[in-house]
Amino acid sequence: MNKYYLFLSSDKIDRLYFREALRALSGHPVEVYYESDKKGYFYEDSSLYGGLSVLLSTIHDDLGLNLVVLVTHERKGLEEKALVSALSYFKNMAVYLPDVLFKEFSFGDFSSLPLLKEEFSSLPPDLLETAGTYLRVGCEATAASKALFIHRNTFNYRLSAFIEKTGLDIRDYHNALLLEIYFQYLAR
Repeated sequence: MNKYYLFLSSDKIDRLYFREALRALSGHPVEVYYESDKKGYFYEDSSLYGGLSVLLSTIHDDLGLNLVVLVTHERKGLEEKALVSALSYFKNMAVYLPDVLFKEFSFGDFSSLPLLKEEFSSLPPDLLETAGTYLRVGCEATAASKALFIHRNTFNYRLSAFIEKTGLDIRDYHNALLLEIYFQYLAR
């Protein structure tokens, strides 16, 4: 499954060094998009995550940069805000969006909640109910369809519609955790 890898540095990034470091880690060229000298993103398979923290530590040692990579399902307001927080909380590490939210919450900072709420505000209630039930039954499709009293095909259709509308594939643990944060803090 591909993910967005948003990155932010404390100082200007040596683009050639960074591109070659990512190539060495992934085993193939990685297309990097820069939004500034300190910030950008790339879109890669989730398997890249495993070696990123070691790579970031090496970049810190070689170049003296503090750099963070935020792994997420999209690039919107919530993710951009979390990226800034991530640099202060997780220097030279790769982290997922829920990690940043939990860190903010642990310091009493709930300023990301309105942005999280916005992510799901336009969804039809039946799609939210389907996704929520799927989480509550341990991400088991058959159990979710039974709990909702709907046919398994209807469940699959609704889950696919949820994923398509949100870009959040909750069959992935970190994405499921993000949705669970929404339900725990915002859904009523």
